[in-house]
Amino acid sequence: MRKELWYMVYSHLVILVFLLYMTFDLLTLVVDNTFSDALTSTDLNPPETAEPRAQLIPKIIHQTYKTEDIPAHWKDGQRKCIDLHPDYNYILWTDQKSRQFIQEEYPWFLETFDGYKYPIQRADAIRYFVLSHFGGIYIDLDDGCERRLDPLLTVPAFVRKTTPTGVSNDVMGSVPRHPFFLKVLESLQRYDNNWLIPYLTIMLSTGPLFVSLIWKQYKRWGVPENGVVRIMLPSDYKMHETSFFAISEGSSWHLNDAHFIKALANYIPLCVVLGFALAFFIMYLEYRVLCWLVTGGAWSRFCNNVLYTLGLSRSRTGNDSMELAQFRRLRKDSNLPINICIPDLEKQDPKFTDLSQ
Repeated sequence: MRKELWYMVYSHLVILVFLLYMTFDLLTLVVDNTFSDALTSTDLNPPETAEPRAQLIPKIIHQTYKTEDIPAHWKDGQRKCIDLHPDYNYILWTDQKSRQFIQEEYPWFLETFDGYKYPIQRADAIRYFVLSHFGGIYIDLDDGCERRLDPLLTVPAFVRKTTPTGVSNDVMGSVPRHPFFLKVLESLQRYDNNWLIPYLTIMLSTGPLFVSLIWKQYKRWGVPENGVVRIMLPSDYKMHETSFFAISEGSSWHLNDAHFIKALANYIPLCVVLGFALAFFIMYLEYRVLCWLVTGGAWSRFCNNVLYTLGLSRSRTGNDSMELAQFRRLRKDSNLPINICIPDLEKQDPKFTDLSQ
């Protein structure tokens, strides 16, 4: 029993190490270090007396939609971004234009691009490619511009902080061929996995969680000053006097599973308790199965029953083996003195004959 118990302990340790290795980047998101690279108020709202800073990011605004027929509730935000930036080049990447661009400029990715199960995955992927290729600022259609974006052009690249941790991909900016976005492009195929749940599949393959993981990997061993990805804080993003954007109804790609998973965020302590309870219940079941296997010949009987069901054995319960063991024992006993094997007869019995005389 002790040996089998240690086998179970060792197997669990191996599984634990494997899970830690596979989820290490995800676990590092618990440590929020976005503030070290945050865009400061001085960066985004410089005093009038300050010398103008060089603009690094090209004056291009990228947005995506399946066609050029934008839904009415997003048109005002789109129009504001265009009207506030008459000197910017505006590009709306439709599904057709996006695929043509990938086919012509990045044919190595076309099979993956076409193979995405959900349209939002292609909408996510194309924004990384165009930012790396042309540079500029990408803006989701549900993010309407509230002020000019010029202060954001003074850094090599930026993304925005999301809650509770990590970064988002709804507003991003970059110079052409920035090393961070090159790493994003290189990682897309490796992260193209089906996690069975649509929300997780999208988030981990092309969505904000994917970008956050790549950002963590990118920062791990340090980056040069011109390769730093600056972080836009929530107060600069929306709902403040100096915020760049106003948010309208979005998340049009969310399915029922997404609403359920997001609702769990309101019950995190309960989810943790239930998770531990489930883990202990599974470990208890494993212990009971282990006890069943190593006591009373249960494993042998189970194997015999399986072999009998498959027609590979003539004995259902292993009785043949038991009879063979008894036969072997009788043969062994036959070598013992005869008085051990044959009981003494009563001398008073009339059939008794004394052979010793």
